[in-house]
Amino acid sequence: MKEIGGINIIPENDAERVAALERYQIAGSQKETAFDSICRLACELFSVPISHISFLDADTEYIKAEVGMNGLERLGRAEGFCALAILKPEVMLIEDASHHEVFANHPYVTGETMIRFYAAAPVITPDGYIIGTLCLIDQSPRRLNNKERELLQHLARVVMEQTELRNDNINLVQQRDQFIEIASHEMRTPLTTLKAAAQILGQKNTGDAGLIAQVNKSVQKLSGMVNDMFDALKLSKNTFDLNRTSFNLQALINSCRDQVRLVSKKELIIEGESNFKVSADEQKIERVLYNLIQNSIKYAPRSGIIIRTEKLPGFIKISVIDQGRAFLRTNYR
Repeated sequence: MKEIGGINIIPENDAERVAALERYQIAGSQKETAFDSICRLACELFSVPISHISFLDADTEYIKAEVGMNGLERLGRAEGFCALAILKPEVMLIEDASHHEVFANHPYVTGETMIRFYAAAPVITPDGYIIGTLCLIDQSPRRLNNKERELLQHLARVVMEQTELRNDNINLVQQRDQFIEIASHEMRTPLTTLKAAAQILGQKNTGDAGLIAQVNKSVQKLSGMVNDMFDALKLSKNTFDLNRTSFNLQALINSCRDQVRLVSKKELIIEGESNFKVSADEQKIERVLYNLIQNSIKYAPRSGIIIRTEKLPGFIKISVIDQGRAFLRTNYR
């Protein structure tokens, strides 16, 4: 539908307007606290029971945030009032919709919603495209004075500013992820080469055992950092897949102990039965255990380190125990 009450709702620049909206990747996105807060503030400032922020593409009105609309997420572009509100850069005001020439017989006016008062300020991009609205709704007729209109327009500008900030953040995250992906891939090859070279030198008994140990330590540390970066990238993209296999837990613990011996003189004490077959992602479990041990070495350098295993119903509990300072629960994020 291109008309509401005989009024054309498709502006001449609609294709460019929709393209401007798509730049922000916001139409149809999940609810976000910042936008919810603007709607709550609007309800408080104007003493209305209903407020919403909408973004309109070619066919759909997406409700980004709302108060009093029972979680409504979208409707057809021509179904609501906002299709008219995006046609002009000023506040659209309907004091009593039951007497409005266009909306008097609208289902939202004659039905259970019983809209009477409607006011919408356009959300305008820096380059002048109206991509959405900030709306106020009441079931009783009312007016807005000039100051209130200006305040509503100001809140709509806040919506646009928040949309810009959101878009900047998305772009920064994408740039960060791209950097991490490139850096982690580029660093793996030289690290593998360094690791192999250190192993060959160690086998030749060159007399530089201390230097070789330092190389091993540095390579191990860098490898851990690269793997952590890559895992963080996967987590941010929700692509952190698990490769579940069956393996011997004791062999995994021994492997971690051998890795630690390459980079530290710290001796590990293994307690409890660990000769179990377990089903998990062996590589990731080994990484987690190694990182926990490295954390103990770093923050409890004078403490002994105990790796304790305990068989419980349905799973195996592995504890890495030291005498370092406890990390308070209040510091968790």
